Amino acid sequence: MTINNLAKIEALLYASGDEGISLEQIAERTGLELSACRQLVERMMQRLNQNPDAGLKVFVSDHVYRLGTKEALSDLVQDYVNDAKPRVLSQAALETIAIVMYNQPITRIEVDEIRGVNSSAILHRLLNQGLVKVTGIKQEVGNPKQYGVTNFCLDYFGLASLADLPPLPKNEHLTDNTSDSLLTRFNEQLNQKTQESEK
Repeated sequence: MTINNLAKIEALLYASGDEGISLEQIAERTGLELSACRQLVERMMQRLNQNPDAGLKVFVSDHVYRLGTKEALSDLVQDYVNDAKPRVLSQAALETIAIVMYNQPITRIEVDEIRGVNSSAILHRLLNQGLVKVTGIKQEVGNPKQYGVTNFCLDYFGLASLADLPPLPKNEHLTDNTSDSLLTRFNEQLNQKTQESEK
């Protein structure tokens, strides 16, 4: 199946999440000329803006493009993402938090590489729940944000500091092959700590 260039750009915009993507990065990934990328992005912006059935639009700031929700839907989306009481965290959220805890400061792309899937939506929700925070900017192409956990997150899991995290075995590094086993161990040891504190 042949994928058209507009679909490729839309996929890249989605995958770039809150950090967005520049025309230069789009051109590099698609092999298109910069002028062609600009025309296609502008076409997409026009299409989404004029379509009443579309809930998304393309935002641009400092020559970086990203997908976001239309202003008319901001209250609806804000109510959803601002449910700041994480009553039950999903498996994906727990996994993401564990990865951030053991690797902070860490970028969204680095979290993606470990999990093997796009983590933009999960990180955005954890930010709004106050469980993770932006700790800085990594000095590399694109200047991606770096994330770390908050004091609220530590308190939520019954940790006084990151030093209380269950230790990783010597020479073990987080990868997509170890994240599942880490999450299991992370949950087991946190449950053990909780039981000990309740005695």
